[in-house]
Formats: sequence, C-alpha cells, structure tokens
Amino acid sequence: MRVVNFENHKVTKKKLWQYPWDYKESFIVAAGLLLTGYLLQITTRTSIKAVSSPVNYIIGGLFIVMLLLLHFTSRTHPWVKWLRSVPASVSAIVLVLIQAVIMGTLPQQNFVEGVEPDLFGFSFVLTSWPFIIAQLYFLTTLGLATLNRMTPWQWKNWGFVLNHLGLFIAMTAGILGSGDLQRYTMKLYENQLVWGAENEEGVMIPMPIAFELTSFEMETFTPKLALANITNNSIETKGVNALRMINKGESYDYKGYKIKIVDYIENSKFTGNGYFPVNEEGATPSALIEVRSATIDTTAWISCGSFATEYSYLQLNNKEAIVMLQPEAKKYSSHVNVFVKDGKNDKTVIEVNKPYKVDGWKVYQLSYDEKFGKWSKLSVIELVRDPWLPIVYSGIFMMIIGALYLIFKGRGTVI
Repeated sequence: MRVVNFENHKVTKKKLWQYPWDYKESFIVAAGLLLTGYLLQITTRTSIKAVSSPVNYIIGGLFIVMLLLLHFTSRTHPWVKWLRSVPASVSAIVLVLIQAVIMGTLPQQNFVEGVEPDLFGFSFVLTSWPFIIAQLYFLTTLGLATLNRMTPWQWKNWGFVLNHLGLFIAMTAGILGSGDLQRYTMKLYENQLVWGAENEEGVMIPMPIAFELTSFEMETFTPKLALANITNNSIETKGVNALRMINKGESYDYKGYKIKIVDYIENSKFTGNGYFPVNEEGATPSALIEVRSATIDTTAWISCGSFATEYSYLQLNNKEAIVMLQPEAKKYSSHVNVFVKDGKNDKTVIEVNKPYKVDGWKVYQLSYDEKFGKWSKLSVIELVRDPWLPIVYSGIFMMIIGALYLIFKGRGTVI
C-alpha cells in the first residue's frame, strides 16, 4: 500500500506494521498463530477433548460477549478494524483451509481406540491446537465483520448478514456442540428387554429408552462365483467375469474356462448326493456348475456354506478352484418394541438409513451377527443424541438463503 502525502505531493510506501494493516501483516499474524499452534501441539502432544454442558455454554457466551465488547467499545481501534477487514478474513480462511487439506489428505485416527497423537497432530486435526486456534481466529474475524454490517442496521445488508451470521452460528454450534454429542451402541437379542447401551469405551450406560427385539430380517443379493487361489487363499478380482453373480442357465468365460450355471438353490441342504431345497434355519445357497477347458470337463455342486452347513468348492487343479462367495446383504432390519420411561410404548421397524426417532434420540440399524447372517439372533443398533444439531441446521439454512440472495442480486449492490 502507498500513502499519499498531500502537503508535499509525494507518494510514500507504507511501512510494515503501520496501520491500517494489510495482507502482508495479516499473513504474518496468521503464520504466527499457526506456528504457535504447532509449538503447543509439539510440547503438549495431546488430543484436546471437546467440552460438554455447561462448560461449552459458558465458553460460547464469553466468546460472544467478547466480540460484542470489542465491537461496541473499541470499534474504531486499529486492531478491531483490522480483525474485521478483508485481509484478516482471507488469512483466516487460508489458515482453516490448511487444516482442511491436512485432514483430507492424511488418515485421521481421532476415533481409533488406543492410538496416540503424532508429533504435529496431523492424524488428529480436529482435536489439535492448530485447528482450534485457526477456528478461533476465523470466527473472530467473521463475528466482527458480521457485527459491523449489523450495526447500524441497513436493509441493503440483510443478505450479507444472513449469510455470514448463518456461517458463524453453524460453525460455533458445531464446535461447541461436539461435546454434548452422545453416541451409544445397544446389543439386542430376541425377546430380551435391554435398558443399557455401551459408549465408545465399552462402558455400559443406563438409558431412558428400552428396546426388545422381536425379530431380525435380512434380504441378500444372489451370491457370486469367483476363481480362488487355494495355495494362498486369495480371490481373483481382475477381469470382467472375475466376480460373477449367479444366474441359473447363464454361461460365461474366464481365464480359459467355460463356466455354465446349470442350477441354483437359494435355501438348500447337503444330503450326501447333492443339495436339495429346504426351508429350515441354517439353509445355504448352492449351485450346480459345469466347467470345461483344455484340461477339465466336469459338473459339480458348490456352496458358500452357513453356520450349520459346510462350504464346498470345485477344485480345477493344484492351484485354482471355483468358489461361491457369501451373499452380500441387500437390506436388513429389526422389529422392536420400544419402551420409554415416561410411559410411552411403541412398535417399530428400524432399517439401515431409516432412523427411528424417539424422545430426542435417533436410532440407527448398525449391524448383526455376521456368522449367522440372515439367521442372526443379534441386532446391534446405534442411539445418537445431538442437542446442538437444530442450531447447526438453522445456521446452514440462513447461510444458504443469504448466499442465494447475494448470487441473484450481486454482491456489489449490497455493500
């Protein structure tokens, strides 16, 4: 930046750290904050835990009061004017982007039990000092810039205010609310009433809601045929027909073999002479396949097996065999009775990606006993409660409305 001296009609170059601060000073400050963050991370070598209620409410209140005091008592101070300036905002955005790039490119270990933070916190970005400092710097510049457009109020600024205030609310609520997020898993066995759930450390927590599993249902895809290397127990996955879904009557070629699926039984049992359809627990898929090549011409039954039936495969030579893979789950759900301590009872079906809502909790279908598959007597559900989520959604909604206004009206008309 250049400063015009009107008395002498000379243009002088602004010195570093001479007010008003510009991009150069802003990026030096940002670099200093980043360095401070990494020095704190190296010396403490810790993962910062999110604070829960009421501490997060107190921190959030103090932060907002600080912004209001800075704005209303020191609005014309050079530091405050710089903090709400575009150069400060851009440097803060760059600081946040650096953390986002690290988080997006390096594997994160925040939720892996027993893993210690690395020296710089690169594998624990969300709970590292550099991330916390970058967020604080960004929210300070964002909050002061928003307050500056809010007071005195002018209707031409409503789009800018809505967009920036929404971003401020969403980010602040997201950071402070992470400590109040509750996430538990509950193991349900058929006809057993369960009032407790486990947290991430495996500690049993008493819950205000109980579930009773009445039945577990699963739909599966048709299993696939594959060529297996029996010397190292590996599956060939290269090639168009490497993993071929079973369709009765279909033929295909793979690695010099002509394979035909003569018959397929979804639920079957081996009786000594082959597989026959049955309707009982532990039944397994089976297929009669015909294989022809320069070295083999044979027909045989194969099966992926189940907890009650041995698997079987067709060995082609000393190295290769055709096997049937376990069928993949298409859809699974739990039929449950729900009991709430306030006396509310309900019956519902909990499915994957279709959470059930009860008493402020979202209940998700999580897993089952994979050994028993569709015959599983165990269903694992996840209970999630996030009281700050409506605030985050409100902020995002405000941000979108403001952004749409700025897009359609043009930023220049509202400044």
